[in-house]
Amino acid sequence: MAELYPSIAQCAVVATALKILLFPAYKSTDFEVHRNWLAITNSLPAKEWYYEKTSEWTLDYPPFFAYFEWILSQAARLVEPTLLNVKSLEYSSWQTVYFQRTTVIVTELVLVYALHLYVRSSPSRKPAHAAALSILLSPGLLIIDHIHFQYNGFLYGVLILSLVLARDRSTLLPSGLLFAALLCLKHIYLYLAPAYFVFLLRAYCLSPKSIFRIGFGNALKLGAGISLIFASAFGPFVYWGQTAQLLSRLFPFSRGLCHAYWAPNIWAMYSFTDRVLIYLAPYSGLNVNREAVNSVTRGLVGDTSFAVLPDVPPRATFLLTVLFQVIFLIKLFLQPTWETFVGAVTLCGYASFLFGWHVHEKAILLVIIPFSLLALKDRRYLGAFRPLAVAGHVSLFPLIFTVAEFPVKTVYTIFWLVLFLLTFDRLAPASSHARVFLLDRFSLVYIGIAIPLLVYCSLIHPIAFGQKYEFLPLMFTSSYSAIGVVGSWIGFSVVQYKRKPVKFQPPPPFLDDNTEVWVIEATGEVFADYERYLARRDFYQQKKFTCDVTGHSGYTFFEALDSEMESTKEIDSYFPEALRERVLNFVQFNRTSRMDDLVNLVFEKYKEDYIVGDRVVVDEHGTRQHGVIRDITDPNPKARFMPDGTPMESSKPIIYYIMLDGSAEEIIKTGSKEFCRDRKVYSKLVLKSFLRNSITREGWSGAPWVVKEKIANDYKISTKVPETMTRDAVMAQKKAAAAQTAQSVPAEHGGTFLNFLASHTQTGAAGKPPVKGQRKLSAEDFARHRQQQVLQMPPHTNGRLPPFLPMAGPPHLPHDIHPNFQHGPGLPISLSFQNQFMPYQVIAPTTLPPAPPPPPPAPPVKYPIEDLELQPRRNGTQRPPLKFFSDDVPAGAEPSNRETGILMKSMGPLLCIWETLNVHDEVFYLDSFTFDDFVDAMRFSHEEVECELFAEVHCAILKQLVDETGKVQVGLPNIEDQDDESESGEEPSTPSSPEPEIEAKPPVRTTRSSLAKSEAAALARRSPSVAEPRLVHRAAELLNEFKWVDQCKERDFKNGGWQAIMVGIIHNVSFIHGQKEVCEEILTHLVPVDTEPTLESIRLQYVSLDANLRVAALEIACMLAVRTDNFRNHLSSASEEMTTIRKEKIEYQRNKKILVEELLQLDQTRKILLPANMPSSPPPEANEIPDVTMTGTEDGQEVQEGESSSEEEPRNISRTLRHTKSLKRKREEEEARKERLKKEKAEAAKSKQSAEWKKLLRDIEKKKAEIKHCEDMINEQDDDLREAAVQRSKYLGKDRFMNRYYWFERNGMPYGGLQTSSTAEYGYANGRLWVQGPDKSEMAPLITEPILSKDREAFSITVPERREKDEGPTRLGDSIEWGYYDDPEDIDKLIAWLDERGNREKVLRKELQSFREPIIEYMGKMKEHRAEVEQNKAEGDDSATRVSTRTKTYIDLEATKDQCLLWTNSIAREQFGHIHSEQPRPKKQRRGEPKMKGGIEATFFLPTEATRIYFGLYGAGWTEHGVVK
Repeated sequence: MAELYPSIAQCAVVATALKILLFPAYKSTDFEVHRNWLAITNSLPAKEWYYEKTSEWTLDYPPFFAYFEWILSQAARLVEPTLLNVKSLEYSSWQTVYFQRTTVIVTELVLVYALHLYVRSSPSRKPAHAAALSILLSPGLLIIDHIHFQYNGFLYGVLILSLVLARDRSTLLPSGLLFAALLCLKHIYLYLAPAYFVFLLRAYCLSPKSIFRIGFGNALKLGAGISLIFASAFGPFVYWGQTAQLLSRLFPFSRGLCHAYWAPNIWAMYSFTDRVLIYLAPYSGLNVNREAVNSVTRGLVGDTSFAVLPDVPPRATFLLTVLFQVIFLIKLFLQPTWETFVGAVTLCGYASFLFGWHVHEKAILLVIIPFSLLALKDRRYLGAFRPLAVAGHVSLFPLIFTVAEFPVKTVYTIFWLVLFLLTFDRLAPASSHARVFLLDRFSLVYIGIAIPLLVYCSLIHPIAFGQKYEFLPLMFTSSYSAIGVVGSWIGFSVVQYKRKPVKFQPPPPFLDDNTEVWVIEATGEVFADYERYLARRDFYQQKKFTCDVTGHSGYTFFEALDSEMESTKEIDSYFPEALRERVLNFVQFNRTSRMDDLVNLVFEKYKEDYIVGDRVVVDEHGTRQHGVIRDITDPNPKARFMPDGTPMESSKPIIYYIMLDGSAEEIIKTGSKEFCRDRKVYSKLVLKSFLRNSITREGWSGAPWVVKEKIANDYKISTKVPETMTRDAVMAQKKAAAAQTAQSVPAEHGGTFLNFLASHTQTGAAGKPPVKGQRKLSAEDFARHRQQQVLQMPPHTNGRLPPFLPMAGPPHLPHDIHPNFQHGPGLPISLSFQNQFMPYQVIAPTTLPPAPPPPPPAPPVKYPIEDLELQPRRNGTQRPPLKFFSDDVPAGAEPSNRETGILMKSMGPLLCIWETLNVHDEVFYLDSFTFDDFVDAMRFSHEEVECELFAEVHCAILKQLVDETGKVQVGLPNIEDQDDESESGEEPSTPSSPEPEIEAKPPVRTTRSSLAKSEAAALARRSPSVAEPRLVHRAAELLNEFKWVDQCKERDFKNGGWQAIMVGIIHNVSFIHGQKEVCEEILTHLVPVDTEPTLESIRLQYVSLDANLRVAALEIACMLAVRTDNFRNHLSSASEEMTTIRKEKIEYQRNKKILVEELLQLDQTRKILLPANMPSSPPPEANEIPDVTMTGTEDGQEVQEGESSSEEEPRNISRTLRHTKSLKRKREEEEARKERLKKEKAEAAKSKQSAEWKKLLRDIEKKKAEIKHCEDMINEQDDDLREAAVQRSKYLGKDRFMNRYYWFERNGMPYGGLQTSSTAEYGYANGRLWVQGPDKSEMAPLITEPILSKDREAFSITVPERREKDEGPTRLGDSIEWGYYDDPEDIDKLIAWLDERGNREKVLRKELQSFREPIIEYMGKMKEHRAEVEQNKAEGDDSATRVSTRTKTYIDLEATKDQCLLWTNSIAREQFGHIHSEQPRPKKQRRGEPKMKGGIEATFFLPTEATRIYFGLYGAGWTEHGVVK
């Protein structure tokens, strides 16, 4: 950054000198505010900081700023201890003033560092440097911080540092954390927080490729970091219980709409309008609030009052602020670039400043400073920035109202505006989009008014009026500044949301000579529909189009088109003809992303790249004269180039011969530094206009610029895009780079000459061997190469080729080219343009380009991928055939041998109900039951025998819909909570056929007693015909007298009670849109027209009701039950239970980890002690030791003698012999004694060591047992988690054709059902793996065009054909169809059929393998149970059957062989003492009731009358209350 002058450091030093001179200047009450805060934080404990109110300037900044003041107070002790006294109000000694102003300057170093980092990280240093200096030297910071007194320089330094860190993805996390810290320093930056939230969410927490992929690691780091920052700031005060006090200090909502001096925003204009209307009211008849006439917007306390206009509530300002912030945040979410982010930060500042409540004028810096970082992006942004810069700084003038400081603020601000606005005007590049010229004109007029306004407010008004009308200068200044800020906001918003170009309509298909068409000649659009033609013409006639060249708006489309044509001709006349072809050839197929960057690239390239005929401007004799380059001479052409064709640094400058206009004088210039191109015809603005009219590109990222076809034909420029720059090639290169394949080709080795010449120095000189794999050049390729190389020659050659130096031909050229090579001047081969070269011209050497390498190979496929993008398998493997539970099966499948009466449409609801009731047994108080028993119960039909399972599931659900107080727990049409007594005297109307009202619900206040009347009225409104509607059921007639809510409240379910309640519920549900048909089908059977509706008739009709209608009715009730508060509370408690279980599991895992580490240490100790504790070898047996005697030795003789002596001991022996033996014996005894002592000592040591060893082994076994306990508990917690996961059904996964696979025992229930269930001995719950067909919305795109054609082209087979091949005849058409597997072998075959290279099937295969063992185990138990049932039925064994009858004392046992009759609701009996279908017994003992005497209370359920009959319990000691005597 040394070339940037003046540097930021130099400007900071000069600015510091000026700020030191301002030490004695005016200081506002903010100076005393900060002095008081220094005293508070230094003198008082932190607990009292936000309660101290000795001074009216209480601490009202967040805790980090309080900590900041505490740090400063530590230094203040050394300078002026008196200023730290809380009681020293308005204390301002010179030491205090100098100290506090010095702290502002020192802390501003943060801003200096942030700006330095911003310039260093910017791609365009010069504009960034200018923007940085404008912020550093800002009049706003000078006025507010160094005169008025605040620490904004330090705070905005933190903000800019955060913005700069957001530029790089690697520093997004520090950026977010720094902004969080800034919020804890000053809460005004909350206005900018939405932009930070959206940007960090989109760019850091979500995947760049998909917003549906969350980077949980990044989100966790960001959340943890922000939480830590806020905890460190607010945590102590929350801990001390000061949250409310802290918030009341930070957000004083009692203040008014406007500050004492109107901030230049919407409300300033609103207030100004109100003041004007006060004077116009007498003439216009407006009402004036006299109490508000004298109300000036003081703002410190109380709300603002308006005399004519309505008052503005705080809520309105909040909604407006949020609305205008959200509009611009949408673009940030969709396009999370850094520039969009800074723009969103600026616009959030705009919205909060313009529409916020009680905004201070100093808050304008929230807009000016971030906008300064974008002001030099292009001239459109600068046009919006100009009025903001003027209005924002002028609006700060009333803060400094003293005479002494007036010259400082005025002169400095004007000097800053002139300096930097002119600098910005020179540095801002032209825009690639249409400029908003209205902004330019507005800025010009607006800036022109500023000086007269300042003169009036500062000089004329005090002289003319003196002390009168003091509010007028403030009002004029505020209103003037508000217009500028609002205009700037509108302009910047327009720039951010640019318009899209008009796209012409494609011609209609299938046109022939006889088709009548309408044509818009200006656009060439053809319409076959006259209405569309008129609509298009009306669209073009709207005055909302903008000329793309001039930027003028308010045109119709045709006017804008004419303006563009005229402007194009004008630009064509400006731009030099000699440059056009060269520029167009240079930009052809260039892949520079932004138009501005391309303009800069072209401008710098041809700025000093001259050829003969170029017009230039020469500074000759102090005057600027125009001329034409007549000739160019290179004084040392041979030494100018290296052997590889690159220029040598030691080459001499080129000599230019320039003929001046209007004279015959010719001047000679050495080098190109002494003249330049004419800026009138060669500027970035003209160049940009020329390029914008001449080139275009496609909309995809990385597309090359292409010269428009007409212009390319005029200059004979090829428009064929090289293969390496097509969209497919670029995408392939990006994928290859992302995959980091070793075979990727560097970008500079592409197949075009532009890329070859850019990398010419890297390919080496001629004569080097060709790159491996490089193809040879043909003669045509070689000629084309030489022809194109003309475009890239050095400046003085005027586009002519240099000759080759003497060299051998490149070895990779074809042999037929070699004879054409020659040495010396001239061309090696005959070309069409050879006659253009002059004999004296010497051409620099060059070399042949390497042949374009082959396109990079496709990157290796990274599995898994989309399942249907895999090549179909050719081995003919099919999915194992499905089985079907229903009687109707998909086309082509074989029906089941077992008829169930269940249709396919009922399978989904049947499974859903079964799972809901089994998973949520704690809600419904139902024993678990198998799916087979449930199906049998739904099919069971007997007039006298009642299936307890069938009745219990209905009654349990009904008890959830109406509680014991009679309150309906779910919303239903025509159900009210009020009692019937309110209209008990009302006569019921004539019953009529209930037709569900779709357009509107029945009246809300209709009671149950008048329900039929309202239904009849609704029917009359719906039926315009005179004929009476056909009556299909008599439900309404029944419900006139039967109060089903009261019946359910009393739990009176016997003798048709619950069946009649179901009628009431279904009748009400029929009024819900979409439920009419199924409900009326059920009601038509239950309450037919030809039968009197009674409880008994409904019970009998329910017996004969079709099983599928039973399923539909139960599904309605079940779906209502899951919407009740009780059910939702159960889900919430289950979630809390899962959280508790997870915590316990984590604790066990942590303990296990500790135990494993301790076990490893013990095992290491065991290994160390193992050699010393190895068990000794067992002693050999005596009979195994051979008796060996060594002969011929003395020992042998002694042994023999010893033996003989022992044998002949009674004999007399010599004294000498006995003495010798005695000595020998003593010696042996001594040795034996020593050996014995040694062994005893060793045994003692071994005994001690053995005790330690045993203790170690015991500790090891203990640790193993504890680890085993932890593992068992972890497994138990996993089971508990699985069973507590009751929130939703989870499928195992999908296969390639979108079929879903369910194993319903996977979550929410034990694998085999409850162990305490009455049917627990069955050992299973469902025992099947269910398969649901694909959803139509997922499958529809795959079986229609154009996917069918693409699949046939890519795989030679379509998805429907592939399904037929892979799935066989048992295919499921849609999600209504269900099949299942119940054979363990089919599970293994299914796993083998799945292809784990696909995304979906990889997940499904993994899940199936994970649950394979339990699936197979419980399939086996299900099959065993079913086989046992079939065997019992065949043998006629009815001993296990339990039945229930209503009144009969004898039943036909043939009707009781259904397995579903064995089930009983033991949970309800244990919980309530009775089952759901029975009425609760009175709690008090009835008089005369027999008491137990010596009886043993039964531990199982209370037997019903039918059970007693069946088991013969009467007369066997059973009492009425289930007690055995």
